[in-house]
Amino acid sequence: MKNKILLLLVLVLATFLRLYQVTNFPAGLNSDEAAIGYNAWSLIQTGKDEHGVSWPLVFRSFDDYKPPLYFYLVLPFVKLFGLSVLSVRLPSAIIGVLSVYLLYLLAQKLFSQKQYALVPLLSAFTLAISPWHLQFSRGGWEVNAATFFILLSVYLFIKSFDHPKYLFGFGLSAVASLYTYHSARLITPLLFVALIFTYFSDLKVFFQKKQLKISLMAITFSVILALPIASQMLSKSGQSRFAGVSVFADQGPVWQATNYRLEHQSDSLFAKTFHNRYFSYGLRLVQNYLSHYSLDFLFLDGDTIARSKTPETGQAYLFLVPIVFIGLLSALKLDSMGKRFTLLWFMIAPLAAALTYQSPHALRSENMVIPLSLITALGLNSIVASAVKLPRLLAVVVLGLLVFFQGYGLARYLHMYYVHYPKELPYAWQYGFSEIADYLRTNGSTYDHIVISDRYDQPYILIAFFLQYDPAKLQQELVMSSPDNYGFSTGRRLGKFEFRSIKYDQDKLLPNTLLVSADEVVDDSKVVYQVKSPLGDSLFKFISTK
Repeated sequence: MKNKILLLLVLVLATFLRLYQVTNFPAGLNSDEAAIGYNAWSLIQTGKDEHGVSWPLVFRSFDDYKPPLYFYLVLPFVKLFGLSVLSVRLPSAIIGVLSVYLLYLLAQKLFSQKQYALVPLLSAFTLAISPWHLQFSRGGWEVNAATFFILLSVYLFIKSFDHPKYLFGFGLSAVASLYTYHSARLITPLLFVALIFTYFSDLKVFFQKKQLKISLMAITFSVILALPIASQMLSKSGQSRFAGVSVFADQGPVWQATNYRLEHQSDSLFAKTFHNRYFSYGLRLVQNYLSHYSLDFLFLDGDTIARSKTPETGQAYLFLVPIVFIGLLSALKLDSMGKRFTLLWFMIAPLAAALTYQSPHALRSENMVIPLSLITALGLNSIVASAVKLPRLLAVVVLGLLVFFQGYGLARYLHMYYVHYPKELPYAWQYGFSEIADYLRTNGSTYDHIVISDRYDQPYILIAFFLQYDPAKLQQELVMSSPDNYGFSTGRRLGKFEFRSIKYDQDKLLPNTLLVSADEVVDDSKVVYQVKSPLGDSLFKFISTK
């Protein structure tokens, strides 16, 4: 009963941290969130996505070809709440809370021994307050849903040892992760291999005479569901997505090898042996992989991408450094299958992110928060187990310090997130487009032409989202750019809207036009309206050529 009450308190905390002012923080709405919400709304209104494709299994969007499941998860919320920030973010927040509960259940399966009785609750608590998990639970992130389905698949696989019927749920959730986020298409199969390796001696239950039929049916069911994914990955769009973000899209390693070879007197076999693209890319992949375990990434500054981090905060709290170290020492004892699998997951988690040119990458490696939470819980469990053996006063001091640092870490994170994050990094979540839309809703009809700066990512979809632009019209009017060097495109024209850099000396001559500039140089005396950042700086300036 006591554990149930404590678990309920953890879930209440997780819910509060993920739902409190979720429409206002993060401040703004990023273009990927807007694309998910608008395409869900377009499907409701017209049965087609923004590019006119009926109920797609892959969304072209910005030519990044997004997997479809989170779009369809958002759809009923858009139907219920309308096209809004809440309808895009609420599914991810709910999934985040469910993940906390699911980790509790998984930890019970992984660590059923008496000496690890606290690990399930400590794992759930660690995930509930994790900066990494909170960051992606409070935005409309597909990766958060993918992590949930990966977690669910692992839990159901282990539970299927009790009865193979759970293999159907395992297969369904594993395939669901593949339909949710690109990195899961590598991580989920590797985790399946890790599960087989860890629990090999238990697999015989699936091949017993009474259970074999159920096992074969579950495997067939999963393969059939996954076939469209295989087809899409082999298609031009699937290959284009990987080519655009892979480490091989970065020519830096090639240039580095070439420069070293030029420093030799001749381009000899000796020079080619030591300086070639294969070694350079191999070195980059190793660097990318190991960067996800660095102190800077995990505990100090976190991701370099502003959208994926809170100022002065790592992916985990700084005070957890010794606790994670103790947890790793405990896990390395390998005295349970749960520890073996946790370590394997911890090693597998960043592999997909390491294959891309941006590393470390908190978004693509978000599933790493699950084994990190389990390892942290093992460390906390070891500390508590040792503390209770100490004299009472000393035990109270040790446990009191633990509670103090937990509380201080969480309080400081929340302070940085709610107070400083929107002021320091307003561009991270493309703050200001709601305010642009408000102005255009009132004044836009008086202009024949509206030019909006493309200084911030994909402005066309943000304008379409906040103006609730008629999807049927957008499907006819939208003009996309040619793909860039990484294969991505953006909307350039939409009706009377044009999205490009403002060239004031030329654009001021356009008749009856409204210019919305970001950081471009304009004549401040001609500014008719401004959108300011939470810190009071000018983000967008409106200039009328009337």
